Amino acid sequence: MMLFPQAPSHRAFRVWVRHLVYYRSFYLAEWAGNLGEHILWLVAFGYGLGRLVPNLDGISYAQFIGPGLMVSVAMWNATYESTYGAYSRMRIQNVYESMLMAPLTVGDIVLGDLLWCASRALIGSTLMLVVLSLFGLVGSLWAVAILPILFIEAVMFAALGLIATSLAHSFSFFNFYFSAIVMPMFFFAGTLFPIKGLPIWVERLSEALPLTHAVRISRGLFIYGHVENFIWHFSFLLGFTFLFLTVACVLVSRRMVE
Repeated sequence: MMLFPQAPSHRAFRVWVRHLVYYRSFYLAEWAGNLGEHILWLVAFGYGLGRLVPNLDGISYAQFIGPGLMVSVAMWNATYESTYGAYSRMRIQNVYESMLMAPLTVGDIVLGDLLWCASRALIGSTLMLVVLSLFGLVGSLWAVAILPILFIEAVMFAALGLIATSLAHSFSFFNFYFSAIVMPMFFFAGTLFPIKGLPIWVERLSEALPLTHAVRISRGLFIYGHVENFIWHFSFLLGFTFLFLTVACVLVSRRMVE
């Protein structure tokens, strides 16, 4: 710890607990909103648009987009919490500055924040899994194994969002971040339609997106109970997670000094 004074420690859990205590004051309203939004997405796209889409490799369009929606929920929830939420805590409410008065390092604060963002994202994805189960779209009991994968994915996107937050000087910056980074990833990661058959540059772009690998793992477990090239996809997720986490710690440390 003396060599790396900003490195995270077990005290990051205390930061996570702080956010959980605050979350308890409004979680029921959020859960109700999440359930309604998840059902709307599934009905509008899975069954509305799905009537116009033929079966894809022997499965319905609703079942095809099911795991994609779970992965997308994790990404969006983690991203919103690590951008708008974290920016408010860092620059407006001065929560980060107050935490530094306790025996916490910047690394503790960053890791605790990321774990909370991932936990909140996992709650949203779990509710999506419940909705998909009620509609009878789950093809394998291995679908439950998606949840730890989604947690890792959520940490990764929370870290990426925190990087954006450390660079932002106002809320307006996030309009650029969402338009240039998050939205293209959502559309070109195979969440709502197959990438195969599109121009070769789109396929190569998709292969480079971390969300694509989360989608493929989730779709394999959700529908078939197994994943081709699982080690490659999982290693891709882990690599980006550690990379973004390291960069987030460095940039937030610099921002706190300003």
